[in-house]
Amino acid sequence: MLSKFTSILLIIIASLFGAMSCDKNDSGVHAGDLPDPIKIELRSAEQEMIRADQGFAFEFFEQLFQEEALDEDKNFMVSPLSLSIALSMTWNGAAGETKASMQQTLKMDGFPDDDLNNYYKKLKEALLKTDPSTKLSIANAIFTNQFIPIKSDFIATNQSFYGATVKPVDFTLPETVNVINNWASDNTNGLIKEVIKETKPNDLMYLLNAIYFKGIWTSEFDKKNTDQRPFTYENGTLQHVDMMKQTAKFNYTENENMQLVQLPYGNQAFSMMVLLPSDGKKLQDVVTTTRQEGYWEGVKSALHEAEVDLSLPKFKTEYSKKLNEVLSKMGMGIAFSDAADFSRMSDVSAKIDFVKHDTYISTDEVGTEAAAVTTVGMIETSLPAQPKKVIFNANRPFIYLIQENSTGAILFMGAVKNFDESF
Repeated sequence: MLSKFTSILLIIIASLFGAMSCDKNDSGVHAGDLPDPIKIELRSAEQEMIRADQGFAFEFFEQLFQEEALDEDKNFMVSPLSLSIALSMTWNGAAGETKASMQQTLKMDGFPDDDLNNYYKKLKEALLKTDPSTKLSIANAIFTNQFIPIKSDFIATNQSFYGATVKPVDFTLPETVNVINNWASDNTNGLIKEVIKETKPNDLMYLLNAIYFKGIWTSEFDKKNTDQRPFTYENGTLQHVDMMKQTAKFNYTENENMQLVQLPYGNQAFSMMVLLPSDGKKLQDVVTTTRQEGYWEGVKSALHEAEVDLSLPKFKTEYSKKLNEVLSKMGMGIAFSDAADFSRMSDVSAKIDFVKHDTYISTDEVGTEAAAVTTVGMIETSLPAQPKKVIFNANRPFIYLIQENSTGAILFMGAVKNFDESF
């Protein structure tokens, strides 16, 4: 009898340990079991900042879209939020014309520093709480030259408002590269393993922001419905790709420029917005119209529930880009020049050496995993300083973005143009 009781007890204990060891994302929680998303309440000034953030996102995306079109014209993806946060940490060390040009580029001029820093702090904290089924992390770090004094107010501001980890390091040591790259890898679940290849003795600091996102579709695709279907490039080339299919109710709208479908994750706090050019339109047409003042808000306000026969390809994109030229074109060229003024950062003359963006996204039947790291490298300078049912068939190039729904904060944006890269 005792032996039988012991056996049963061991089975129960083993079952408990098995349940405790499961990954939270594999817990089988369904969207219907989740709490409602937390609506992020913003003051009127903060709502203006969100609109400014969106304006920067679409302008930045258009600039990069045009630059990529002149290059290899491959798929790309960026994180406007990651870039905004990294540059906002940096402008806390800028002064004079340099500070003004950075804030104008980010469309945040006219707002006091404390209001801007509080806005990013509030947004970060709120985004992390709104959906327990979506894995989201936002991390910031500053690696400083241990031989050069950095102003305490600059450090304190970025620690207080951005939760930045600050670590003095020796940029003459080869292992410092591994320290920085390991931080990036640790904060993107290993998706982005390298953001720099070397450091230099006259490096002043590296400011980094990392965002990691993993969301499951509220309405998942059945893998049995995925099959090979043609995808037509803008130049007319056909390629067969893994096309996912489902028919379900989604928020949808269309106009002369595009079809727009909203695909929610988890408890619907976050969603992917897929922008498919209308017949006769190209990606550039969509990119250009989204830049128009008030256009994006108008399109989103037209969303309504419809039964959608949805086809969406599985896709994966890895992207790395230095953004010096794009950001200079957008108005902050002085920050990269010897005339830069970062006197609120350090007493040594300094400028931005580079702004680098590394991103990753993979979308399949279950959901989306995405990550971004923005690295700002600072260096010393020598100078002072309505249908019931619609068909949405993404069988041609399209644009997508991932947003937090109650604020419209844009975490990621991308374009799928081709499938030359393997999944």
